[in-house]
Amino acid sequence: MLKLCYAAAGMFLTACTAITLAAAHPPSDLAGSIYPSEEALRHYAFGRLLEEQGAAPDALAEYFRTLMLDVGASSVARRVSEVAGASGEPERSLEFAEKALAMNPRDARALWLKGAALLNLGRDAEAIEPLEAATRIDSTQVDYYRTLARCAERLDRIPMVAEAYRRAVWLDDQDAESWFQLAAAEARLGRFGAADSALLQSIDLNPLRPGIFFLHGWIAENLGRNAQARELYAQHLKIHKDDQATRRRLVLLLLRDDLAAEAAREARIIGKAYPDDIDAAMLEAESSFRAKQKREAMQALDRLSRRHPDDFQALSIRVELQARNGRAKDAFREAEAWMAEHPDELRGRLLAARARDLGGEVEPALEHLRRAVAQSPDSIAARVMLARTLQSRKRLEEAEAVWTEAVADFPEVEGLIFDLATCREARGDLAGAEQAVRDVLARDPENPQALNFLGYLYADHDLKLDESVDLIQRALAIDPDNGAYIDSLGWAYYRLGRLVEAREQLERAVVLTRGDPVVHEHLGDVYKDMQLKDLAKEQYRRSLAGDSTNARVRAKLAELR
Repeated sequence: MLKLCYAAAGMFLTACTAITLAAAHPPSDLAGSIYPSEEALRHYAFGRLLEEQGAAPDALAEYFRTLMLDVGASSVARRVSEVAGASGEPERSLEFAEKALAMNPRDARALWLKGAALLNLGRDAEAIEPLEAATRIDSTQVDYYRTLARCAERLDRIPMVAEAYRRAVWLDDQDAESWFQLAAAEARLGRFGAADSALLQSIDLNPLRPGIFFLHGWIAENLGRNAQARELYAQHLKIHKDDQATRRRLVLLLLRDDLAAEAAREARIIGKAYPDDIDAAMLEAESSFRAKQKREAMQALDRLSRRHPDDFQALSIRVELQARNGRAKDAFREAEAWMAEHPDELRGRLLAARARDLGGEVEPALEHLRRAVAQSPDSIAARVMLARTLQSRKRLEEAEAVWTEAVADFPEVEGLIFDLATCREARGDLAGAEQAVRDVLARDPENPQALNFLGYLYADHDLKLDESVDLIQRALAIDPDNGAYIDSLGWAYYRLGRLVEAREQLERAVVLTRGDPVVHEHLGDVYKDMQLKDLAKEQYRRSLAGDSTNARVRAKLAELR
């Protein structure tokens, strides 16, 4: 009984103290030479006391009484919004945030509360404006930036996500989660160097954060640190054994680094997890063939056929992988058997042509394709395959004739014009290539693909370099994150001797194009001219990993050894 008396007395004294302090320092809306309502002040103070004791419903009741006595107290309305939000009542939080803003439209905290409430109600598009306004009015509150970042994430506005988390870590550099989210946003923007720096800060503060091994691996992979990336993916998979998406990334990385046996082992795990997945079976068969494990490769393909007996995509995968891996006769037989069973279907003849071409039988492949064109004269696909097969075999005059006819028959398909221009360039007819593209620009002066094509054509042949830069920049103004266009600009800068600018553009392009072999070669050339020989060698190796047949790159690499 005595203890209860002491507890009650303590609550009374605390309440008296809270009221005294509130009277001495009332909320700004209740302040003045004469308080608008002494009773309102007492209810507000008691509400604060109840809130501090964790009695949110009772605190809200006291705040409501305060507002009934003083309807102009915007800070009290804001307080109600804050308590309601913390209590999981976003509708009420929104209602009172808007009441506070009606009295003071530049109340940063009320704007933040409104945005947070809208976010919790799933009204993300509406939330962004008050959250941005809150950070503009008061840039010192880290919570405002964290909430803005979460909202921008939901809206897939990744540059805003990165900027908000960047501000958050400036305000609180011990916030491991904000560092992690900043790293993730920078990585999604292709800024892997910045992502790496942010992630190292996060790891230092919280090395056990879930997902950190995967993100670190992804960043390391895109920075060319393949061995580290493989190790990090493996660590992630020790913890998350069922994360087959990460395992798939690991398999592709192992294949890129010619570690086919390890890739095949991991691919079989994916195949067991997803026995009906066509892509999983293809990956397992591909990696097994690369590892010289033909029996295991055929087992994967046989499983694919059993699981998908009537699926043309499954048949196409089976035919192509066999044709490319020493089983060309089986590929021919299976493709042509399907074609015979479906004589009216163009795709069967195209598959048979593909099998013959991959198996090194060019004339039978071309015969299939000519028959396909005759069978379906309205088919663009048949014309394209015929022209590309001829072009790949250096039969450029024949290929140009097919492209020219296709352009005449399908004038609305602009892609055919670029193919024709590429063929003419390969023949050494630069004027003819230029004219084909200028025909597109005459009809559509701001066609970004045509602008980039012509700009790159000039840069690649060391011609009209100032015009080249102008054309490519016009293309980038329309499509600023196009990796191919950024590569073109970097290459034009390289030709002009502007190596620092070339490096900046090409380092970004190599990420955005996901390691295109040509972009790796371009970046290697820049590094070589900057006397960064180790970096140049790494880029040439990466180019060859994507295109092992490129004798020009192989010669460049040999010069640096």
